[in-house]
Amino acid sequence: MPWERSLLDQAMALSLLSWRVHVFEPARALKRLGLYAPTTLGAPLVPGVAGGGGPELSRRHREPVLLAEEPAGYGEVKDFDRVAGLYEAVVRPFSEPIIDEVVELMKPLSPRARVLDPSAGPGGAALRLAKLVPEGEVVAADLSRGMVETAWRAAQQAECHNMAFFQADVAKPPEAFEGYFDAIVCCLSFHHYPDGEAAVRAFRRVLAPGGRVFVADAGPKWFVELARPISELADPGFVRHRTGEEFLQLFAEAGFSSVSWVEALPGIGVTVASV
Repeated sequence: MPWERSLLDQAMALSLLSWRVHVFEPARALKRLGLYAPTTLGAPLVPGVAGGGGPELSRRHREPVLLAEEPAGYGEVKDFDRVAGLYEAVVRPFSEPIIDEVVELMKPLSPRARVLDPSAGPGGAALRLAKLVPEGEVVAADLSRGMVETAWRAAQQAECHNMAFFQADVAKPPEAFEGYFDAIVCCLSFHHYPDGEAAVRAFRRVLAPGGRVFVADAGPKWFVELARPISELADPGFVRHRTGEEFLQLFAEAGFSSVSWVEALPGIGVTVASV
């Protein structure tokens, strides 16, 4: 019922805001003082994104590139169409400090880098990344048509022109993406993917030689267990969270040459994998 959905949306928003205030902010203060020692797994973490072919797709596609027809199973995505206009305001308090951590791991970031956000939602993170690659570009993709159109409008309003927008299934990227990107940034979206293995294989296909992927999502086992009940109730399209160990195995099996995982903030891990 609509009123039940509204209550769940509000519960999710309050939970995310509370975690930001009571968990993330104290942890960030400790980090600034050098007192936060995150758990790390896998290969030694080496930050940075090199290379960069500069803008091409953003020059060829000024309008959103949309699917000709709804793909099979699109009914599961329509909840995201429904909340496209409100999603940024609800999620941003929680996602903003996580994106801060991802950006730090991407430095030094080539200004000519081509970056893919494969589940860009309303485009907040993609817009921020576009400002960091003024001689490159960011491609904001999402399976939700409503999200793609919302992100495109946000970019138009911000007069951000080094961006392209595609409606695309993360596991079935357009041919134009093959071997194209220097970096992929997937923030708080991986738990929505019905086939995580296929998504990771697609990540590898769309990365250029030397490219890197950065996936931020729930990771420590204690947080996976804590977040599951409300995620199953209130997060549209929720499939499952993975632990850091599971992320390492997933990317290694997909053929990535180096895979690291770090608990960047309490409850949130970032997987960094290189081709």
